[in-house]
Amino acid sequence: MSPTAEIPLILGGHTFISQLGSDPAASEHQQGLIVQSCLDSGIRWFDTTYQPERLALGRVLDSLGRRAEASIIAWNFFTDFSPREPVGEPVPYCPVHIDQILEQLRTSYVDCLVLAPSDDGEQNRQQEQLLLGWQKRGYVRSLGLWITDLAVIEHFPNKQSFRFAIRPYNIATDDAASIFAACKRIGWETLATSPFFRGWELDRIAAEAVAQSLGPDATVRPMLADLMLRFTLFQPDVDRVIVAIRKTEWIGRNLESVARGPLTIEERQLLQRLRTQAAGRNRWWRRLLRRL
Repeated sequence: MSPTAEIPLILGGHTFISQLGSDPAASEHQQGLIVQSCLDSGIRWFDTTYQPERLALGRVLDSLGRRAEASIIAWNFFTDFSPREPVGEPVPYCPVHIDQILEQLRTSYVDCLVLAPSDDGEQNRQQEQLLLGWQKRGYVRSLGLWITDLAVIEHFPNKQSFRFAIRPYNIATDDAASIFAACKRIGWETLATSPFFRGWELDRIAAEAVAQSLGPDATVRPMLADLMLRFTLFQPDVDRVIVAIRKTEWIGRNLESVARGPLTIEERQLLQRLRTQAAGRNRWWRRLLRRL
């Protein structure tokens, strides 16, 4: 794999915020170095779920002068928040939102605009038509759909309106395989999120490995991160993986994981065993807390 080849990883928007992850937040300077290193390494796709993420990525790409090299994903989250505030919920798209998104990203178009649907079918249809209108006018190049379960797919009869299907896929998402397979049968490209479940699942499994004397945390954590990323990336129906990266050195580690390819049988068995045991330990601890 050449250094400039496109990599099937997407830099997650949670790189740019302190919430929704167990890793320390990246400073503005570090964010710039991370984006630059991703572009230099062949990671061309960038996710911006929340408004502060759009503002951060827009600032970085503008300062680097490299917008043309990046493919940007944006969502229908419009809450502004500080590092200690909640991130907010998705809201229905309305006509003013496209101007806000483009201004925040400092661009004239978005490569993929994602719809996180509501429970209102008519509202979702109206949003779909609004997004298609923006696409026709050149503000949006493709559309994505957040898939919580198989029922969401049935709520959108015009399935060819969308190019991408997005949802979590990791060692703890038991229902993901069937949902991703259904999305591929439709013809959608699939983007998996949360290979480490925002770092929390990695924390639990690493703690279990240490408890079993497989090594110190500094040794088992990078090994398990490699296994968890490869578990998600090399599933049969996964095209790309969205992963937050808050340190530049983790970019190289993730690229090494991509180059290693699918898990071996032994690696998969080890990961599954540690995950099962960690889940059992967590259930035991919760039962104990309820008794105290």
